[in-house]
Amino acid sequence: MNPHVAKHRREGFVLIIVLGMVLLLSVFLFSFNYTALTRLEAAEGFEGRAQATSCAQAGLNIALAAVRDANDLSANPCFEKLRTGEATFSIGEGACSIRLVGESGRLNINQLIAKDGQPNRSRVDQFLRLIDLLNRQNPDAPRIRYSLAPALIDWMDRDTKVTRLSFISNGNQGVEDERCKNRPMSVIEELQSVEGVTPETFERLSDLLTTSGDGSININTAPGIVLECLSEQMDPTLARMILQRRQIKPFSDVAELRDMPGMTDNIFQALRNAITTSPKEEHYRVYAQGRVGEHVCRIEALMRRNTQTGNVDIILYRES
Repeated sequence: MNPHVAKHRREGFVLIIVLGMVLLLSVFLFSFNYTALTRLEAAEGFEGRAQATSCAQAGLNIALAAVRDANDLSANPCFEKLRTGEATFSIGEGACSIRLVGESGRLNINQLIAKDGQPNRSRVDQFLRLIDLLNRQNPDAPRIRYSLAPALIDWMDRDTKVTRLSFISNGNQGVEDERCKNRPMSVIEELQSVEGVTPETFERLSDLLTTSGDGSININTAPGIVLECLSEQMDPTLARMILQRRQIKPFSDVAELRDMPGMTDNIFQALRNAITTSPKEEHYRVYAQGRVGEHVCRIEALMRRNTQTGNVDIILYRES
């Protein structure tokens, strides 16, 4: 073989090896850079998420301070934005929004059962009137049926018998099976597990019901439809007048209702044992959202405030 040809072949072979090594090194560097970039993005994402969580927790602390320090959030105009969800605060590179909802103006679903374990007739009647009012309010929506009342009682009572409510003409029978909790509800979201509660039904009921408190309705925070369902003698006009009166000056005593035009002694006597202006314990649901760039953290918490000691406990905490 010609020596010059052999030399060129050797040089070509070496060049191929070098090019192969360069190619392998390039692939390795590309892979390394991609991995490093991915980890960097993940770290930045984790940091952004952590910052959003910190913003949401700051919002929760603001709400906690408001609940602890204010004697009556419903009567204090300084907290109007907290009640409407318009309260927003800038925190570093992020922001948080807060909404504070009082639970004492809602029907306590656990009160459908009396202390002796039997259906609480007066509370059941209020719940049935609430169903009637909601069905009338939106006649085109699927009807909420009376059978929901005994189904709720069966979900919560401690026995395994099917509840029958003789004073309901239609849908007076509940359901009892292995799915029932047979204990009071801890959070209103449990309502979704009860037979007959569709997503639409839950959406219509959830802002009017609670699982907290002693069952007394705070007339300074209750929606008009809740006030109206408290007695069959309460009409929309009187409920609306109570709402207008408390906007001007919140009630300091339930006896002040006697001065309302249209408030008869019969109506007042029907209401007096179901209402209050100063519950022993106040419950508030807090919705706090923190945002940093594209990262969002949402916190929902249920707070309990002892009105005598001022102590505030967080009894429910959810983060998403």
